Amino acid sequence: MRNEGGDPITGRQLGVLALTAARVPIYGYCVRVSWLWVLLGSLAAAALLSALTARFNSSACPEHSGRKHSVLGCPAGLLLLALALGAAWESGRAFPQTEGRALAAILMLALGLWAVERGPAAAGRCAGILVWITGALCGAVLLFSLLQLRLERLRPVGSPLDALKVLAWMLLPGAALIIKKRTPASQIPHWPWWLAALEAAAAALVTGGILSPLLAAEPGSFRTLARGVSVLGVIRRFEALVNAAMLMNAFCLCILLLAAAEEPLRAFDPRKTRNKLRKKEFQKNEKKT
Repeated sequence: MRNEGGDPITGRQLGVLALTAARVPIYGYCVRVSWLWVLLGSLAAAALLSALTARFNSSACPEHSGRKHSVLGCPAGLLLLALALGAAWESGRAFPQTEGRALAAILMLALGLWAVERGPAAAGRCAGILVWITGALCGAVLLFSLLQLRLERLRPVGSPLDALKVLAWMLLPGAALIIKKRTPASQIPHWPWWLAALEAAAAALVTGGILSPLLAAEPGSFRTLARGVSVLGVIRRFEALVNAAMLMNAFCLCILLLAAAEEPLRAFDPRKTRNKLRKKEFQKNEKKT
């Protein structure tokens, strides 16, 4: 991740980037699950990420082991890269026409690579703006939908297995901790993990309390909720704004995963491995002579 003469990314910027990225699983998956399982799963994810954050903040940047990275670095980097491709593909949901979905994914991936190439501070400043925009748009939909909330639909459905699925989804923003390993001076705050957990529970509560259980479990249920939002008794078309917010969230998740994937893949560089082997062989020959 190149930093073109700018300041290094701060822990607060990393936290904000992770919070914005967390809104992809929140409004893409968590709203389709009963609020109780979302609350349990997201709180468990927040507790785990908070514990890891405390450990990363208190420890110095560890020395990189060439052998360890050669075994684990490439699979981890490829997994993160695959998740970044998935985030880019998810951004295509913002376009109703299926023809434009592939183009949107390609453009999102290109923009994500460009942002990563610009440096970590540029990505952090970008997230610092988008977190407020997407939070305001999604919050407005939830707030104006409260009047349509039906208490009888808040009865939990599903199984505890749904909480484990939510836990897995909400761990995605934890990729920020991989970036943190390269910036030991930055201290990531704990509040983004807990705020994301509360936002996930609130989004699932409102969506499930308005839509029927079958409709809430369908893909794009939050966009369905946005279609029926009324302000002062008049139906407003929030769907286009929600699509824009989802696009911004997917952009931040794509940046986060691409930046996190760069370090493991770079550590697996075959040229570095060959150079290390040559150096060791040269040192052995020197000792013999």
